[in-house]
Amino acid sequence: MGIGLFKKPRIVRKYGEQTIVDGYASASYEDCVLRLDIQQLSSDELRALPEGERTVKRVKSYGGGKLTAADDAKGIRGDMVFYRDQWYECVSSFLFENTFLKYYRSEFVLVPHKKQPEPPLMPITPVVASDPSVEEGEEP
Repeated sequence: MGIGLFKKPRIVRKYGEQTIVDGYASASYEDCVLRLDIQQLSSDELRALPEGERTVKRVKSYGGGKLTAADDAKGIRGDMVFYRDQWYECVSSFLFENTFLKYYRSEFVLVPHKKQPEPPLMPITPVVASDPSVEEGEEP
C-alpha cells in the first residue's frame, strides 16, 4: 500500500516487446528492484476464481507502480516477480485510488517448474538501518 510499512525490495523482470526470431517468440528483459508487499490470496479470493484456476499457486502484491500483465492474444509477456526462489508472472495490475493511499494491486501466477527462468543475477541489497529499532531490509 502507499505507506511502505510492509513493502520489501523484490526483483521484478520487465519484458520488452516480443519479436519472432527463427520461428520462436523472444523478448528482451531488464531486472529491477521494486518495493512490493506480496501476500498469498485469501480463501475468499481463491473461491472467486474459476474452478480450473484454483489449483495454480497465486500471490498478490501492493506497490506504487503499474506492472504489465500477460496477454497471450496480443503476444505480451507479463512482468515477473521473484518470490521465495520462484518466478511468478503478472496476470493483472490495477490502480486503486479510492483512498489517500493510492496503490497498484497486481496478481501473479506461479510459472510452471519446467518453464521457470534462471534465478536473477542481481542480488537484493537490503537497506542498512541506522536505527536499531528498524529491522534490516526495511526503510528507517
